[in-house]
Amino acid sequence: MKGWKPWIEVPAFLAAALACAGISNHLAGPTRRLAWKVEKPALVPPPATAPVPVATVPPTPGPRPSPAKPKPAKAASVVPAWDPADLLARFPPLSGQAFAEVSSDDARWLQLHGALTLDVRRTAMFAEGHLPGAKSLPVWEDGLAPKIAALKGDPLLPTLVYCAGGDCQDSHLLAQKLWLAGYRNLRIYTGGYPDWVGRGWPVAKGETP
Repeated sequence: MKGWKPWIEVPAFLAAALACAGISNHLAGPTRRLAWKVEKPALVPPPATAPVPVATVPPTPGPRPSPAKPKPAKAASVVPAWDPADLLARFPPLSGQAFAEVSSDDARWLQLHGALTLDVRRTAMFAEGHLPGAKSLPVWEDGLAPKIAALKGDPLLPTLVYCAGGDCQDSHLLAQKLWLAGYRNLRIYTGGYPDWVGRGWPVAKGETP
């Protein structure tokens, strides 16, 4: 077709067709009318799903600790009972003298073998330190006679007496009083407590033996 311009006539034709269709649709009855609007379907949410239960696996119990075994009680220390015959064999009763002096080693032996050991120093000095097992008989304090009477030692077994050593004569004074009380095996440790400590031998403290 001579002089046909499609870029102008085609859009015009389409516009005219749409206009005619709209008028025809408007004049048509409700049953024949075309729906120009397309209703979008309502969005329906997906059904809620219940959470999937997760099985809880209890932790595997570890090995139970075995109950602690009670520790065996320590056996009580037993002080050996020395035979008095051993004391008498080495230190028999004295004859013709009230007492005899002994060396440091003899004093240690007598103390270890349970000989009656007497400390004649003052009570305060005794409390600060004395030979293990010794009894306090301070010769210059009151109540000496009742203490001598209360002694339960065998007068024939060796009795060890000591004081502060050196020039101290208190142990000799007590030995004389003990001899008058019937003791016949009195041994004086001339070195006394200072010598004992100087040798590093064990000591006890307090007012009791």
